[in-house]
Amino acid sequence: MGNSHRRVLDKNNLIFVLIFPLIIGSLISPTFGEEDKKVTYGLGILGGFRTASPRLSHYAILPRMDIFLHRNWDLEFEGNFSRYNIREEKDLVVLGTNVNILFKPLQGGWGALFILGGAGLGYDNSGGKVREIGDSHLGGVLQTGVGICIALGKGWLLRGEYRFHHVSEPFKRDTGLNMHDFILGISY
Repeated sequence: MGNSHRRVLDKNNLIFVLIFPLIIGSLISPTFGEEDKKVTYGLGILGGFRTASPRLSHYAILPRMDIFLHRNWDLEFEGNFSRYNIREEKDLVVLGTNVNILFKPLQGGWGALFILGGAGLGYDNSGGKVREIGDSHLGGVLQTGVGICIALGKGWLLRGEYRFHHVSEPFKRDTGLNMHDFILGISY
């Protein structure tokens, strides 16, 4: 296959990975539960690090939409615009979508504590130049974490969280990259 065909396939993968989850997410009815506020929107800024080899830092912008499922459960669709600054190798950029489940065991007028778990897919620029990711342009994300939402009033929430984050090629065996990330965000 020529280079022009590979570029077209890569662009189609990018469109599929970014657009398809947004279409599916928009078709899900936000009429779950019995709360007045069933859907919230937010934006988070992520910063993370890894001290083992290869040393790296991780930065991301995470737009999100939370859908209330049950008293203690939320379903979260999260955009993933990540940059991994890898020492000794090519930097990695991932554009994709994550789906997370939030469990909120402690809630009150002050806000909530939560536990998060999720997975996602994204288009990445590795092209075989990042050993730990592989040669595909499809990156998979697994993450788990804990956090707190603090009520600021009038429907606004301040959100802080810690996540353990893993990115790798989802359908082939590779070592992937593991990070410890801290996120600060706001929701309405």
